[in-house]
Amino acid sequence: MTGPPGNRVGVMWESPTVRLELSSKPECISLVRGMLSGIAEALAFDAELLDDLKTAVSEACNNVVLHAYGEEPGPLVVTLVVEAGSVDVSVRDWGRGIHQLTPSGDRLHVGLALISALSDRSEFVSPAEGGTEVRMEFHRSLGPMPVANSIDEASQDGAASEEWRGQLLGDIVVTLSPVMLLSGVLGRLTRALAAGSRFTLDRFSDLYLVTDALSAHAAGAARSPRISFALLAGKRRLEMTIGPFYPGKSQALSGNDADGQSLLVMLADEVTVEPTNSSELLRLVLQDRSAASAITSQ
Repeated sequence: MTGPPGNRVGVMWESPTVRLELSSKPECISLVRGMLSGIAEALAFDAELLDDLKTAVSEACNNVVLHAYGEEPGPLVVTLVVEAGSVDVSVRDWGRGIHQLTPSGDRLHVGLALISALSDRSEFVSPAEGGTEVRMEFHRSLGPMPVANSIDEASQDGAASEEWRGQLLGDIVVTLSPVMLLSGVLGRLTRALAAGSRFTLDRFSDLYLVTDALSAHAAGAARSPRISFALLAGKRRLEMTIGPFYPGKSQALSGNDADGQSLLVMLADEVTVEPTNSSELLRLVLQDRSAASAITSQ
């Protein structure tokens, strides 16, 4: 991408990008809205833009939940790209296709009209692979885009993030760039899943410390301008996987630091570092045993 006048030679101006992969369950709407709030906070979107994004994108996702796959949920991908003068969003499913739907009433048509009214440009596409893609563009005057690594470093390390993304499995898989977006997106999605997994208040508050520590670590240790993470939720259990990081950078977080035990080791039930090729992946498990202990003690 060509940067604005006066850019330093060899520096790439990054178009902030987030890709969220999840299942089209009813609760996915709140997860998507949480992602949008995290991006808006990091990039200082105005309130009107955030409201339009939340309403239009929620409507597109709700159409997938209600109409795309019938009774069983299916894959849903939301992609957001921020340019200097616009925010582009895509909502993609692999369901029955919008032109094959005959829902009762006018609910679907009202939703499509709302999307068209809130966005500056919208398009409803039937891809050759099946399903539907809703493309939305919101025109706004936005601030300067974050600066990524040098062009050479970014191109060399981009393959590392793609390598990790194919290995991530969970209820949610997110790929984003630049890394500075991680804090708001990871924190909100993690807390949303923990709430659904019925974490107690004390354990829930630990998530703020954990996600802040991970985001701070990623700021200095990420192997690429693009970073990925996966979240897998169970009953009072949450597993996080995040990478790629430079080899050896996660040693302190895994508890092998000579200076003492890290915050993540103290708060998480499991912390492991998984090396592969020229990168490493960090995996954490948090469980909430306090509720079970309270029941047992009664």
